Amino acid sequence: MCLRRHRLQRLFSSFPEGWPGIGLIFLRLTVAVNAIICAIDALVGPKSHAISAWAVGSLAIAVGAAIFVGFLTPAASAAATVGYLMTGISPSLMTEANNQISALAAFNLAAISAALVLLGPGAFSLDARLFGRREIIIPEGRVQLVDDSKEDSALH
Repeated sequence: MCLRRHRLQRLFSSFPEGWPGIGLIFLRLTVAVNAIICAIDALVGPKSHAISAWAVGSLAIAVGAAIFVGFLTPAASAAATVGYLMTGISPSLMTEANNQISALAAFNLAAISAALVLLGPGAFSLDARLFGRREIIIPEGRVQLVDDSKEDSALH
């Protein structure tokens, strides 16, 4: 029975609130702001006329915006992890995408992005609003159905 439950688990394990949820906001903001800064640098940098710079910049802005608001956070964070790892490994991407980011910073951001993939967006996110658990309130006792036509005829 336990094995079946794990297979049916959703993309998001939970949406922590309180201090853990605020901590996840800080992680999301760190990754998102850095992705957007890298994207802007790629779009206005010396090689901004290249199609690859526009493609990378546009994708980084989309990923950063999704992580910022917490929309499809595991998928967007996975894309950010891959992007930061590629930036840290490849010196050509380092100079094209962002001159301000070092290899160590890229690996640190990749680790934070990977943590977001595993932890999820938190309660203060668009994902929590769209895909979070819902509370179903079942009324106590029986609900009596009233036929409106009988009430109207009794009044006349």
